[in-house]
Parts: sequence; C-alpha cells; structure tokens
Amino acid sequence: MNQLMLNAFYDTVNEHIGPVLAWTFGLLLTIELIYVMFKYLGSEDKK
Repeated sequence: MNQLMLNAFYDTVNEHIGPVLAWTFGLLLTIELIYVMFKYLGSEDKK
C-alpha cells in the first residue's frame, strides 16, 4: 500500500498535475473576485 501511494504521488508530480490544479483554482478565485466586486461594489444603496 505504501508503494502504491508513493507511485501515485510520483505520477502526480511527474505529470505536472499540481500546476494545472493551481492555475485552475487561481482562475476560479479570479472569477469569484470579479463576481463579488460587481455584486457589492456595483450596486447602489438607494435611500
């Protein structure tokens, strides 16, 4: 089981999946930031 985990970790690093996940989460965070900015900063308080 330990050898299987080490092989899975090696394949993840070797196949460059880590940077792909980092770029994906970075893109999602950017989209979320833009959404929040439009939602809260774009709305006007009408009094």
